[in-house]
Amino acid sequence: MIDYGIQCSAVEPQPIEITGSSILINTNIIPYSKEEDGRTLQGYKYNCIGYTKDEYILKMTEKNAKLEQDLIDTQVALCDLYEALEGD
Repeated sequence: MIDYGIQCSAVEPQPIEITGSSILINTNIIPYSKEEDGRTLQGYKYNCIGYTKDEYILKMTEKNAKLEQDLIDTQVALCDLYEALEGD
């Protein structure tokens, strides 16, 4: 993972950009304008983090596993709640 920090662009970046060998994740995309030499320049500022494709696949696999476990925990809790309500 490489944190490129705050980037600036004249073109609005996509939240996820896929290149030949990497994945760029752009967050906190905000438009901005500034005065320079009597002209108003407009563009976008955003945070950019880069991953190799392997790093990104591993990150998404770990995230999906956590989401699956959270879903199972929620289903078990709902079953417990349902059984408790039926017992009344």
